[in-house]
Formats: sequence, C-alpha cells, structure tokens
Amino acid sequence: MKAKGPGQSVLLLLDVINILDRFHVPYAVVGAFAASFHGVVRASMDADAIISLQPGPADVKVLTDGFLRAGLKSSYRKGDLDDPVGAVINVEDNFKNRVDLLMNIQGVTEDAFSRTIKAEFMNARIRLIGIEDFVAMKIFAGSPKDLNDVAGVLKVSYDRIQMALLRELVQRYGKNALGKLEFLLRENKP
Repeated sequence: MKAKGPGQSVLLLLDVINILDRFHVPYAVVGAFAASFHGVVRASMDADAIISLQPGPADVKVLTDGFLRAGLKSSYRKGDLDDPVGAVINVEDNFKNRVDLLMNIQGVTEDAFSRTIKAEFMNARIRLIGIEDFVAMKIFAGSPKDLNDVAGVLKVSYDRIQMALLRELVQRYGKNALGKLEFLLRENKP
C-alpha cells in the first residue's frame, strides 16, 4: 500500500487503480484530482473515479474481494431510483483514506471511457476523465462548487475543448444544463 497515513486518498487511489487494472475494469478518475489535472487546483479528502462495472452482485463481489485481499475495506451501495449515481463502492484503508468508485452515472455512457486521458502520476499510469465529459458531469451536478470548477477549467483550458462534443454531452442532461453551459462559456471565454 502506498498511503502511509491519513490525508493520502490520492495514494490510496493508486492502489485501487492497480486492482481495477488487474480485474480489467474500465475507470476514469474524476472529482478534485481530475479538476486539478484540467486546471483547477482544489483540495479534497477523498478521491473519486467512475467505473464501468455492471452492478450485479457477482462482479461487485469479485472486485470487493480483491480490495479485501489487498488489505482494504469496501462497501457497496445502490442508489435510489431518483439518484443520478446508480451505485457506489467506497474503498477505505486503515488510515481512513477513501476512494469512491461511482457506477452507472446518469448521462455518462461507455464512450466516456474511450475518451479518457492517459497520464502518469507518481510513476503510475492513470486514466482521467476527458475534459468534455468532466465539464458535462460538473454542469449536471450543478452545485456552486461544481460550477466554479467548470468556470476555472474554461478559463484555463477553453482552447482544448471540443465544443461540439461538449454541447452534445451536456444536452443529455436537458435544456437547463445546456443553458448553464452556454452562460458559463460566454462568461469564461478567454
């Protein structure tokens, strides 16, 4: 295990990624770590990733057993009918570092995993959510923190964004989300 104490959820994330890779589970790092990669540095006590795993008990059990064999605790929870997150596996180490693995997120399709960005972090290869998917997910989440992340990313990375793809992804979340995107694009264009 890489984490040597509390406050090291990103190091726990590297252990979790190693296990996901071993089981060939597609993933994309999201949340504060992805925000930092896309240009908005923000602290967080946990690390987040989306995974492509059918929420059937056999697949979840195999994965959670893998975490257990690695000395990690995990719990699985299905989302409610109106929850935009279909299910989540929370992984924790002995220092209370935590990684949340989110599944079946509303509006996120398997294509998001083909658009991940490969990067190297602490001598480990990781996959981060693509910038357009990141912005679309943040607009859908819609909290002030999420929208501030979008504004920051637009200020720093506007020229790297494929606007047609971004609009297509945000449109999946409805007219209200598309209106938020257009407002944020106007307000944060360099």
